[in-house]
Amino acid sequence: MRCIESDWCAALGEGEDGRFHLIVSNPPYIRADDPHLAQGDLRHEPPAALASGSDGLDALRQIIASAPAHLLPGGWLLLEHGYDQAEAVRDLLTAGGYSDLEQHRDLAGILRVSASRRP
Repeated sequence: MRCIESDWCAALGEGEDGRFHLIVSNPPYIRADDPHLAQGDLRHEPPAALASGSDGLDALRQIIASAPAHLLPGGWLLLEHGYDQAEAVRDLLTAGGYSDLEQHRDLAGILRVSASRRP
């Protein structure tokens, strides 16, 4: 088993050494203009760790687009996303040709993780 920390897929390499059965990501997914970024504990976090473009989906788009080159056939991509982004992430995965889409709820019953297989 091998674990790699990377700026999305940048450090994953090329060829078979850069392909995996599973890629898991908890990327930034908050809208850049979300007022919660200026409240509570979020005030102390680096903005790049939380915010991802005007709709919060920029990092998710990049990961969904680049992951197939780094997944083995049948490999899974698992993504955490915002409380209101399940439909948008499902649409991005579908448009990217991923299959066997699953969406999972958090302890509050909110869809917060999407998983799908390599196209």
